[in-house]
Amino acid sequence: DRMGPMTGRKNEDFFDPWEAAPERTRARERARRLAEYVRHARGLGFYRERLAGFDPRSEHPLLEVPPLRSEDLRRLLPPAGKGLLTPRNPGYTVFQSGGTTGSPKTSLFSHAEMEALELPNRRGFHAVGLRRGDRVANLFAVGQLYMTFLHIHRALEASDCVNFPFSNNTPPEFVHSLSRLFRVNVMTGISSVVLQCLRSWAKLGLKGARIERLYYGGEHLYDADRDELRERFGIRKVFAPGYGTVDTWYIGYQCSACAPGVFHAHDDQCFMEIVDEGAKRPCGPGQEGMLYATALPRRLTPIVRYRVGDRARWLPDPCPCGRTTPLFELLGRGDDVLRIGYDSVDYACLQDCVRRVRGLSGAAQMQKKREKGRDRLILRVESALPASSRRRLGRALEGEMLSRRPTLSKLLAQGGIHPLRVEVGAEGSLARNPRTGKLVRVIDDR
Repeated sequence: DRMGPMTGRKNEDFFDPWEAAPERTRARERARRLAEYVRHARGLGFYRERLAGFDPRSEHPLLEVPPLRSEDLRRLLPPAGKGLLTPRNPGYTVFQSGGTTGSPKTSLFSHAEMEALELPNRRGFHAVGLRRGDRVANLFAVGQLYMTFLHIHRALEASDCVNFPFSNNTPPEFVHSLSRLFRVNVMTGISSVVLQCLRSWAKLGLKGARIERLYYGGEHLYDADRDELRERFGIRKVFAPGYGTVDTWYIGYQCSACAPGVFHAHDDQCFMEIVDEGAKRPCGPGQEGMLYATALPRRLTPIVRYRVGDRARWLPDPCPCGRTTPLFELLGRGDDVLRIGYDSVDYACLQDCVRRVRGLSGAAQMQKKREKGRDRLILRVESALPASSRRRLGRALEGEMLSRRPTLSKLLAQGGIHPLRVEVGAEGSLARNPRTGKLVRVIDDR
């Protein structure tokens, strides 16, 4: 059911009553839903012993349950196995997640589950300002068993938008032409795909094309990219209406008051934990840990305590929007770190350095190579400036990285690692995932 305007919030209503429910009500309902889901999951042999540690009376009822990992899904789902597939299952849709090489890792959604995605999807889009009549270019990836385009398309239809299902495969020239003719005012898609499209628009001419809002997903959007969207393309509002994975479900959503990287939890959809894996304990507010998700609507293939691979932390304060759903902050992928010598260089550090060098775009990649017994860090980044500027930009980026990473600088001075290699290329030169269009951000040659 829809809920009308809420006291204290100017000119905005919430999509459904759950967003404003009192915490006592929400805690009781979360516990009920989790207990019922565990009963369902125990119907599979894989979970019977695994869920013996479930304690419905505990504040952290899944803490003693072993986490489900990516390799478990690869082994227990078709085509490799059926250990997570409910007997007498209905028809379903098969999606692929993860990389494009080796044995595929699939995710199966019943047709009823596909329909159920509409609630969290529309809740998120509504919270970031999508309204009836918005003219939306959908640039999410399509084909090759990719999921997001399908349910985003359905959500846009259900929201009474003027919907343009371009996909990531449509030539930017065509998107540019139709967007001008129909006065498209919103874009949605994987952030790096949208940026590549807009950079092509800049060469074609931005006159007559005005995008007011970007609703992105699929990857984190860093500050350098936000600066480019605002300064180069005039996009003032940039939000992520949904955060989740094809292996699990929707986990979080932003509202118009959320800072970058901050999300409301879809805690009626997903039982979410943030865990200090070293101490094997739940994290308190402000403490960083790994995110685990139990996807309550997933009945065809129950997903209990899946290790998502993202680092996160709970935020202690309520959101000024008035929603009572708890807030958490994403802190990056757990694997977005390269060990160079004895220094751990994370991708966010590279982005901080890139932002400080005027003329570089946010499209950046870092790679670790092992050469003659020593590590080498390779930094690759794109720029719209002429080729004659690239050497200067590369030197500036190297200087920023070494000044912000004194341990890396010390290793280099001691001869413990090879000198950094910085490569500045034209826009579009960095490797993208051929299936989704996502930028390949971190490469570890080990």
